[in-house]
Amino acid sequence: MSTPNAPVILHTRDRLAGVVQSVGRRPVDIERRWWESLAVFVVFTGGYFWFGYWLVVDMHVVGFETLDRLNRALMVWHNDPPKLSAIGFDYPPLATLLVAPLALSRSLARSLALVPLASAVFAGLTMVAFNTMLRRAQIVAPLRVAVLLALGANPLVVLYASSGARHFIWIAFVVTAIGALFAWYVTADIRFVMIAGLAFSIASLAGYSSLIWFILGAMMIGGILARLGSDGTEVEGTVVGFAAPTVYVIALWTAFNLLLLHHPFAWITASSDAAASGGLDSISVVELLRATGDLVFYGAPLAIVVLPALIFTGFARGNSFALWLGVLLAGSILLPAGAVALKLTDSPMLMRNALPILLFAVIGAIWLARSADAGNTLVTALLVLGLLVSIPWTFQAMKTYRYQNLESSFAAAVSTGQSQEGAQTTNGEVVGIVSEQAMADYILNNVSQRSSILTDNAQTYGVMLLTGRPDLFFDRVDKSDGPWKTAAMHPAAYIDYMLLSTNSSGDLLSRLYPDAAAGSDGLLPVVYRTQRYVLVQVPTGYTFGSSTLDQGSGFTS
Repeated sequence: MSTPNAPVILHTRDRLAGVVQSVGRRPVDIERRWWESLAVFVVFTGGYFWFGYWLVVDMHVVGFETLDRLNRALMVWHNDPPKLSAIGFDYPPLATLLVAPLALSRSLARSLALVPLASAVFAGLTMVAFNTMLRRAQIVAPLRVAVLLALGANPLVVLYASSGARHFIWIAFVVTAIGALFAWYVTADIRFVMIAGLAFSIASLAGYSSLIWFILGAMMIGGILARLGSDGTEVEGTVVGFAAPTVYVIALWTAFNLLLLHHPFAWITASSDAAASGGLDSISVVELLRATGDLVFYGAPLAIVVLPALIFTGFARGNSFALWLGVLLAGSILLPAGAVALKLTDSPMLMRNALPILLFAVIGAIWLARSADAGNTLVTALLVLGLLVSIPWTFQAMKTYRYQNLESSFAAAVSTGQSQEGAQTTNGEVVGIVSEQAMADYILNNVSQRSSILTDNAQTYGVMLLTGRPDLFFDRVDKSDGPWKTAAMHPAAYIDYMLLSTNSSGDLLSRLYPDAAAGSDGLLPVVYRTQRYVLVQVPTGYTFGSSTLDQGSGFTS
């Protein structure tokens, strides 16, 4: 006679009914080849670093955003006092924090060797993830090497892998996450879902746009499991396990913003990627469609072939993973235009947005090769051919593309072998760091007292980085904005010099002392000046008169 409330004992077979993933056993997977992954990492990291040193140090092709982040990394270790808060809130935190270990050496930072290394390392990790996917797709070694070399030589990849830009930091973890989902679909091993979740949690704090692919990835996992006949418990548990790390870090970062900035979503609204002017109303729907077409056509033409092939394979052969890779690729194509349409960005349709499109297209092509069975070699050969053809095509487009950063300067440097110092980009910005280097050299040779130069580090970061001595400066990170503003109002009591930008409305010191920034203030004699900066001496007893305070300075008397 059974007891009504007796516990029901389920056999393992019954408990796992409806579970389609591997539980409690290790499925068959590719052989681990750590030495091959290490070789790929070393070759590509070394190659991008070598080329990047030439590009940055000799050709002077480097973005000021990159100098800003690396100066913050330097300030984490060598400011007076050293502060982790130097990473700030306007960039995704891991975009700076992950390169901070490279800034331990002052001489490495000052030599600018740190700049290409900061992106080359993550580009190398990206290539390791691609190599692993190629192995899982059963592509033979010679063709794997050909794919990696053809992809690695793409001019967009080379520029952003070697110039210190932050894009490969988050891209490396997004590609790793998608590679883990690739492995999960092949092996049914749930561990890979957890690895993907962890990779996305890092990517989301290195580049906020990663959250788009995180959301699509969660939908992919749920959709694939449901199609395979998994029950609701397994679908729910797997998706929650995948999403938990990213949800946790975003919640934590939101809490930090609330506590420190009193605005929980400042990480979105005050981000360097967010719109400051309310968006770009002048771009119509027709222009957005045309710009999206140009972005794909010139920056990632491979996607034109891969996207319909993924959709066809997904529907015609019941290949769920192909269909979802098509969704991810379509998302990368639509994301730039969507950001403009929703007024989330002031930098529309930049050519760098073609980089994720290209990489997702390659991932899709690798899966198509795996799905082709006997046609594996042919599809891979066509992928190599497409990548090779796109190299000169994209390189030529970089010279004249309408929306870009340093693409035209990169193309000019490679084409002519001449330094781009003083050249102008297509949007009118002046390329080069000669002003920063000259001012940094003067300061190193003539100033030795710590915290003796008052400056707005948000504008003079290039000079600070090239000195390798952020401790020489009284900056806004040292003791926070309040004490810094007090020092700006009564400089003689705190410092001996002020370093101001000559042409920056964003420099708080330049707005407070416009005549000094122009070099025409008789009470603040110019010690040294370059095209972009002025170093003035502060005489004993000098105090800014509150009655003449510039109302637009951002200070209060």
